[in-house]
Amino acid sequence: MKLFKLTVSMCALAAAVSFTACDDSSSASDDSKTSYDCTVKDGVKIAYPKGGEAFKIGDEVTIVYGADVQDAGYRFLLKTDEEDEGLDMVDESVDPKYLDGKTCNEQKVVIKKEFLPDSVELPLKKAVIRVSPYNKTAKGENSGAFKVTE
Repeated sequence: MKLFKLTVSMCALAAAVSFTACDDSSSASDDSKTSYDCTVKDGVKIAYPKGGEAFKIGDEVTIVYGADVQDAGYRFLLKTDEEDEGLDMVDESVDPKYLDGKTCNEQKVVIKKEFLPDSVELPLKKAVIRVSPYNKTAKGENSGAFKVTE
C-alpha cells in the first residue's frame, strides 16, 4: 500500500510540475514588449526585428519602432538587402501613434512574395524592413537583416 501511495504522490508531483511548465499565462512576447528600447533623436529606431530572425512568406510581423520626425506619415518597405530600394508593405502611409522619440509604436505587416522583385529567389538571407518618414526618407532606419523562406 505504501508503494502505491508513493507512486501516486510522485505522479501527482510530476503532473503539477508539467502543468506549471506549460502555463502560458505570461508569454515571453508580453515581457519583451516592455523591454524594447525605442529611444531616438531626430529619426527612427527599429527595435524589432533586430536581425537574425527567420520569417516565412505569409507570416505576420509586428514591427516595433520609435520615431520623432513630424512628416506626412511613414513608409514600411521590404528590402532584399541594405542597398535595395524596397517595396511598400502597406498600401498607405501610416501615422505613428507616438512621435516623442521614447515610446514604441507597432505596425503589423505580412511578408508577401509580391513585395520581392521577380528576380529574387528564396530563401532570402539578408532581407530588411525600412521604416522612414514619407518625405524625409534619410531620417529612416533599416531593421537588422533576417531570413525569408517559403
